[in-house]
Amino acid sequence: MSESICIVIVTYNRCEYLINLLDALLNQSTQPEAILIFDNFSSDNTIQKLRDFGLDFMNTVDVLQERTTQKGRFLYYRNGFNSGGSGGFYSGIKLASEMNFDYIWCMDDDVLPDKECLEVLMENVSEDNRIVIPTRTDDKYKDFAVTKVNMSNPFIYKITSRKTWLYNEEIKGDVVEIVDMPFEGPLIANSLVKEIGLPNKDLFIIFDDSEYAYRASKKTKLLYCKRAVLHKQIIPVASSDSTFNWKNYYGWRNQFWFDKKYGTNVFVKLLRPYLQSFDLYLRAIVKRKWSNIKVVHRALHDANKNLFGKLVEPGTKGEDF
Repeated sequence: MSESICIVIVTYNRCEYLINLLDALLNQSTQPEAILIFDNFSSDNTIQKLRDFGLDFMNTVDVLQERTTQKGRFLYYRNGFNSGGSGGFYSGIKLASEMNFDYIWCMDDDVLPDKECLEVLMENVSEDNRIVIPTRTDDKYKDFAVTKVNMSNPFIYKITSRKTWLYNEEIKGDVVEIVDMPFEGPLIANSLVKEIGLPNKDLFIIFDDSEYAYRASKKTKLLYCKRAVLHKQIIPVASSDSTFNWKNYYGWRNQFWFDKKYGTNVFVKLLRPYLQSFDLYLRAIVKRKWSNIKVVHRALHDANKNLFGKLVEPGTKGEDF
């Protein structure tokens, strides 16, 4: 008996990339049983683009719609509000898990897997390795595998310092065991979802994938697979502007909370967030970025008070905190 696979795509206002992704998924050498599109209340042309693609979904919120065409079985859920990437993956994985698919392949709407990507991931998933992620390395992007995260030393608080990683060319063999991952292509066994639960929807964006990987690593091995290739349609560009905004708020808030919850000793739980904040305050003073202090202070306050969810509107600038 073949194992069933559901692809879960979380999309928001990127209909052109979404259609490119659907074309790539329909060209996979291993075909899924279903593709579930979780629309986070897009305000662009997503519905019309899906109709042009041959999927006559209605613009109705909070209803799971299903269409079976010559292209395959498609599921569509339009959320009644933008719940962020965290809420999107929480709900999308929940829907797929409750339909009892054996495996759930999760991704954002702006990725593009090679033809054999799912086939290779399935070759490497097992009872011992219940999450396998693809590489995103190509001529435009250099990916890496995170093999260790320091959660014991409070003085190692920077993300670039606390994580140990290997770039593709440093990995010997096809796979390496990891402890962290992005939600850009992980293949997850539903048995693991039922065991550890769903991603934390209250984080809104950022750190939901790392938090889920941390929980998963206590129950199974996670593998990074070099032969499974998934491309990024949008290549991130480092900004020269060091002014913090709403994304930085969510990043710092969720990181402080992560340390408080998962630190392996009281020093990391209580001290590390303050050391990180103090470092950020000093950098803001040196650069005269006074609004950065407001962003970090709000993030630390909310993490300490366990205030989560969508507390800051996307697009909010630092001076407006």
